[in-house]
Order: sequence, then structure tokens, then C-alpha cells
Amino acid sequence: MITLTIELPEEETSFFKEFLSKIHGKIISEDRIPNEETIKAMKELKEGKGLKFNSVDELFKSI
Repeated sequence: MITLTIELPEEETSFFKEFLSKIHGKIISEDRIPNEETIKAMKELKEGKGLKFNSVDELFKSI
């Protein structure tokens, strides 16, 4: 038995999981790493630069 660590684009994950099931493989652990845009947004929020909404309705009206 061998254990591999791989990186996959998000859009290929379901294909890979289907392939693994066909060859009797399994996923031992799974980590999701945010993309650059998400990391930037998280940093801005931590710095207090994000928008704040008092309700879900306000949030959707802003979109």
C-alpha cells in the first residue's frame, strides 16, 4: 500500500473521487485551501475593511 499527497483543481475533485472508487482507493484526509481572492477578502475583513449588514435582506439588496 502507498499513500500519496496530491493537489487538484476544485472542478476536478468529483471526477477524481469517482476514479478512486473504481480502483478501490480512498481519501484519507482532505484539506481545502482558499484561492487568492478569498485570502485577500479574509485579510480585509480582519483589518476591519469589510462591509457590515444588519440583516440578510440588506446583504441581498447590496448585491
